[in-house]
Amino acid sequence: MICNGLSVGTTLISLMIKSMTGFGKAQGEVLGSTVTVEIKSVNGRYLEPSVRLPKEWAHIEQGIREVIRDRISRGSVNVFVRRESTLATDDVVVNIPAAEAYVAALQSIQNELNLPGTIGIEMVARYDAVFRGVADADADASKELLPLITEAVDGLDVMRTNEGAVLANDMVERLESITTMLTRAENLSAQRIPLERERLREKVRQLMNDEAVDEQRLQLEIVLLSEKLDVSEESVRLRSHIKHYRADLEKGGAVGRRLNFLVQEMNREVNTIGSKAADADIALLVVGMKEELERIREQVQNIE
Repeated sequence: MICNGLSVGTTLISLMIKSMTGFGKAQGEVLGSTVTVEIKSVNGRYLEPSVRLPKEWAHIEQGIREVIRDRISRGSVNVFVRRESTLATDDVVVNIPAAEAYVAALQSIQNELNLPGTIGIEMVARYDAVFRGVADADADASKELLPLITEAVDGLDVMRTNEGAVLANDMVERLESITTMLTRAENLSAQRIPLERERLREKVRQLMNDEAVDEQRLQLEIVLLSEKLDVSEESVRLRSHIKHYRADLEKGGAVGRRLNFLVQEMNREVNTIGSKAADADIALLVVGMKEELERIREQVQNIE
């Protein structure tokens, strides 16, 4: 079955939505150090980037955030940058001004709180800013680090795209199932209307006990009954929502919020069909449609 250019057998890669869950990794050298970049993303209502990197590269954080914002529009994204120095001992210099500042700060705390003990080299050496590589003094780490960030984002994007395609394919199949059940519910509803009309006539005749029946009033009641049982309007709206849902899946991009809204609208129409068509067979179909919609709703929570 084909609808709006999509079919049950549509290849996954043609459905270009993205999952918010993924992982990317890159490794290379930055200023003489081996650097590993890992990026993990999970569900999130908005874009929430978190960056962890060595203190001496804190000034690069904003650039990393900009790379993330350019490529990702939604989700909780965690960036981890680990540095393993490969510098020789003669490539390391001491930042004396930083060491003096730390000693002064520690002495101030000691005097203010009247703390015992002495401030030794082992205490000052704990601070990364006291030591740095010669290469760090003049070079800009961002020139070598940001390409690694981009490479890791590329890997993350591939995983998010592949998972998004799987989710899209699953949702398309569930939409097909809903459409099939809707068609059956429409047919059952159409069959019930004339039966209920005749049942109403017979009930009125029994109540009147062969007395004259007000045909005009009876016709009015029949019209009202038909309107109550008719689910054509709800079915038209539900099919329209399904069509738009498919179109958004095919268009791709950051459509998660819109898809979530359409699921809510579809669920509303299904509930109305269930309340209007008081029939056991139709009720079972309504339950089936709601189950499929609930599974779609769970999947949508992970769409960018």
